[in-house]
Amino acid sequence: MKRPLLLSAGCLLLCGFGSCSRYIENKQAARAVEASKKAECQTLDDRAIGWEEERALGGAVGVHWVSDGGGLTTHPDQKALHLQLNKIGRNLAAQSSRPTLPWVFGVLQSEGVNAVSGPGGYVFVTEGLLARLDDEAQLAGVLAHEISHITRKHALNEYQRYLKDECVRAAESEGWRAEQALASEGFAYAGQHVGSTASAVLEKLSWGQWGEVIAQVTRSAVRSLNIDQVSDAIVRKLMKGFLDAMTDKGLSEADEYAADLDAVELMAAAGYSPDAYLTFLTKLPDKGLFTPHPSKKKRRERLAAHLERLRQAERDHPTGFGSSVVLSNTALIPLRDELRARQPGAAAP
Repeated sequence: MKRPLLLSAGCLLLCGFGSCSRYIENKQAARAVEASKKAECQTLDDRAIGWEEERALGGAVGVHWVSDGGGLTTHPDQKALHLQLNKIGRNLAAQSSRPTLPWVFGVLQSEGVNAVSGPGGYVFVTEGLLARLDDEAQLAGVLAHEISHITRKHALNEYQRYLKDECVRAAESEGWRAEQALASEGFAYAGQHVGSTASAVLEKLSWGQWGEVIAQVTRSAVRSLNIDQVSDAIVRKLMKGFLDAMTDKGLSEADEYAADLDAVELMAAAGYSPDAYLTFLTKLPDKGLFTPHPSKKKRRERLAAHLERLRQAERDHPTGFGSSVVLSNTALIPLRDELRARQPGAAAP
């Protein structure tokens, strides 16, 4: 209640009754414009993302990770490497809740220690990560973690939130634009505020472009956004904005912890020792990952507690979780020693 009274008092002092009345009317009209457009944005929230949209988004994310990772490995044995990686990855994916996705596993040239994934079944690991692994079971843990991000649709959920949030921001910008009429009444600060906001939005979708997105979703029988049916400019801005946001903030801690817990269960189902993943986490660098992650100490603590609960449940009611099939002595890949030797500061073979 105090704020409207203060605003009204300020209007009277600065401009008199007539100008103040026009100011309030303009303010109310601008808020009505903003509210109306925000209501349209709800269309992007009240829907399920279909397979075609997931596939298209996953392809864009995959291209982004390949580019950031320096391209796919060009090692002479790359064919054998990718064949083995896909065998391991698809065996794990077969144990997941989405076994029929067209899973694709690849190795990036980057010497950083990273593993990333994209919707639709795209999973990548770097040469630098492979060089740190001791055995196939550790690799299985890494791949299982990324598989879980995909099956739980973590990136898709972030994408959904991104669309809604950006649409709402554009709606707010439209409300601010409507207030530009105030500039002629002597309220220059309002015009300045709108101008600075509008310049930031120029790098994002305009409200007219969001209207095209909303119309496309509304026309779809399954309320899906078919990026093949919207302009290239819209697709470029959407993908760049979403990928920039993902790179900056990554997934939530809850999503990362959930993927860790899923990973050890997928490993056990595929015949690997879950403890190998705990060992792998100690090898992660504290900095330098493609996206932010929780601390490896917290991840290990949570995972160790989870494994103990599973093992206690196994002791109480045997189900086969404590599989005797441990592949800790299996060679990771033919390139492991060579990749390790290529790391900065490594001793000559």
